[in-house]
Amino acid sequence: MGDPIDVKGNALSMSNNAHRGARTGRELYSWQPPLRSADADLLPDLKMLMARAHDLSRNYALTSGGIQIHLDNVIGAGLRLSAKPDYRMLGMDADWAAEWTREVEAKFRSWANDPGCYIDVSRRLTFNSMLGMAYRQFLTTGEILAQVRWLDRPGASYKTSLQMIDPARLSNPGMRMDSKRLRGGVEHNRNGAPVAYHIREAMQSDMIFGSNAYRWRRLKRETVWGRSQVIHIFEQERPGQSRGKTGLASVLAKSKMLERFQDVSLESAIVNSMYAAVVESDFDYGSVMDALGGDSDAVDAADSILDGRVDWHSRHQIDLNNGTRIAQMYPGEHLNFTSLNHPGPNFAEFEKSFLRNMAAGLNMTYEQLSRDYSETNYSGARAGLLESWKFFKSRRELIGSRFATEIYALWLEEAINNGDIKLPAGAPDFYQAKSAWVRSRWIGPGKGHIDPLKESKADELEMDMGTLTMEDACAERGKDWEENLEQIAREKARREALGLSRDDVRGYMASEPPTN
Repeated sequence: MGDPIDVKGNALSMSNNAHRGARTGRELYSWQPPLRSADADLLPDLKMLMARAHDLSRNYALTSGGIQIHLDNVIGAGLRLSAKPDYRMLGMDADWAAEWTREVEAKFRSWANDPGCYIDVSRRLTFNSMLGMAYRQFLTTGEILAQVRWLDRPGASYKTSLQMIDPARLSNPGMRMDSKRLRGGVEHNRNGAPVAYHIREAMQSDMIFGSNAYRWRRLKRETVWGRSQVIHIFEQERPGQSRGKTGLASVLAKSKMLERFQDVSLESAIVNSMYAAVVESDFDYGSVMDALGGDSDAVDAADSILDGRVDWHSRHQIDLNNGTRIAQMYPGEHLNFTSLNHPGPNFAEFEKSFLRNMAAGLNMTYEQLSRDYSETNYSGARAGLLESWKFFKSRRELIGSRFATEIYALWLEEAINNGDIKLPAGAPDFYQAKSAWVRSRWIGPGKGHIDPLKESKADELEMDMGTLTMEDACAERGKDWEENLEQIAREKARREALGLSRDDVRGYMASEPPTN
């Protein structure tokens, strides 16, 4: 005789779950989510997630503000290239690397932030503004998508240019069902690596502008020699994931509910405030009818009483807006003033609870999201800032720097091939050691300080101990250390030329401003 089984056909010995989270008792019986692959979970919901994320970012202040906080801390006004070629792998020394990087950085800046915007196919974006758009796109859709173009245009110093693409246009041709090799518009080889992308010519909504929304272009991922043709960046959470997921996914539902709750509370408060007072009467129309017998004479009598009240109030209007005093009411009437009970007394705490949930989902502190610092102190604010900074810094490396490095690699390849950037004799060419040539660091917005004096002294101590370099300290403030030193040298030389010491400048800065 076999082992006893439960109603699902499982052996009873296997039903006594070793993990409480896997038990199916009364409290957890209805919680039985399906176990599916990453694409099976994401792709059917992808379009709705994108649409809702865009809607909230457009219309809800808290979501829009949260996105802007991310953007300000990760990208800010832009990322600054600090080229770091792996000179050991290239067979060179540090002195050569220092000279080579100065030339490369200057020429890259000239191209990337050219006011003619030749880096952008549509000539609307510079490199920094393109990074901002890309990261905003990543926050709302979970992806960065761009096509690399090769255009010969008058006034452009290089032919490399990029065209940003809305990830919503990345889809299967003819809206075909997903398959083993084609998922969410991404075509894979047998190893699961993307080899091509299918881009819809236009969104369905653009048909009103005459665009063809039912035509797709197949773009290869790269050329035969390895030059990128499409840049597709997203955070892969699970193996086999073909598309990115919006970072707002975990807070979309609660954000919308909080928005509705705030709107309803505001509407209730407005309606409540519109009716400052209510007139109540002892007159009961039904009781009068019953007392008079309910016949036609009773109806006429009751109507005459109502007519009398209407006539009375037409000649004795109650006006609470212009200061008119209420001298007399109709017999049997009482004036009751309403109290403003909306929002309710628990509104603020309820809202805070929601905001803390949203802040956690957006990986920032409650104070940052709500802009409410009334309930925190220095230690709490600094701890929250440091935790947020770690997240923003990792996002810069994972997303912002990766996209920026892709663009830098495309430009450097062209600059080397056309002779604008010279490679030293004996060094491997660009294609032999691409990763060594394009190795770089990207300087973004500074960390920010709650108490600059304390934190500057801490940095000074760490530099004395050798655990912090000037390069790292300057990078945390959004500055390039070499440019910083060069500027200090220029200022020192200028002071000496004018016969001023550093103490003279300090004394002037610390002096009281002149009074008129």
